[in-house]
Amino acid sequence: MREKIIVPKDYDYVGVYLTDRCHLDCPYCITTHHNSPFGKKDVPELRPEEWVIGLNRLELPKDVPITLQGGEPFLYKGIWKILEDVRHKIDILTALPPFVKKSHFLNLKTLEWNNRRAPYPTIRVSFHRGENDYKELVERIAELQEILNIGLYYLEYPSHSDEELAALGDYAKKFNVELRSKEFLGESNGRVYGTFLYPDAALGRPTGVKVLCRNTVVPIGQDGNIYRCHSDLYFSRPEGVLGNLLGEVFEFPDSHLYCDNYGLCSVCDVKIKTNHEQIYGYTSVDIKFINETRSCRIDYGAKKV
Repeated sequence: MREKIIVPKDYDYVGVYLTDRCHLDCPYCITTHHNSPFGKKDVPELRPEEWVIGLNRLELPKDVPITLQGGEPFLYKGIWKILEDVRHKIDILTALPPFVKKSHFLNLKTLEWNNRRAPYPTIRVSFHRGENDYKELVERIAELQEILNIGLYYLEYPSHSDEELAALGDYAKKFNVELRSKEFLGESNGRVYGTFLYPDAALGRPTGVKVLCRNTVVPIGQDGNIYRCHSDLYFSRPEGVLGNLLGEVFEFPDSHLYCDNYGLCSVCDVKIKTNHEQIYGYTSVDIKFINETRSCRIDYGAKKV
């Protein structure tokens, strides 16, 4: 009998990467920032029953769900068993592949995993211009929202015109689909987009700066490995593996950990964002600089959005 895995109370997010496969091919995909090999390595995927065992070991902080993602989580065929047999509330980040139908959800023995009070849609469907069709997504979401807590997110891509966004908003409103935006992160036309607590942490190259980090998110790779941060996951760094979801015993570290990959940090971890309660001003990683004197945190305040 494996012991429970206690996720610390101040942790904000548990991201479960069921697969690194995706039916879209977005050139700006956040998982491949800094030329990471995510999606290009032959990493084995846990079997559905292994995911169920491992995820059911987790003891989560209050109101923090597990979030299924990838890649595209619905490309993982065992997702339906996970939705039926995992005991936690579950959020899903998806681009909603065309084969996902309302009948798939109606055939589940329970939808209780989706029954959660949250200040945002718990199934968050992504629209990426040039990769999928917002009209098709809106119409399918309208059907699914009869039984699910689901909404549409569009990426704030720099070249979106006001006319395009207005058309998207009108179409979502027509079908009574909740529409929200997702900040574009990364570089476009020589400009870097995103608000980062540590501006030089995601330059895309090692800076040689030695740091101590403590992250308050839990990235879990498709093989069940639990990583220190998203960058370690995307680069499959062995030194970034804290343990495995199926290991006999696992405890999260209670202190900052040494890292010499500063400069290759994932924008997910160093951006200023909202936490799971939608309070702005949260950054998942706290970084301490070794043998340097610098101000490394900025007080942006906290506000509900």
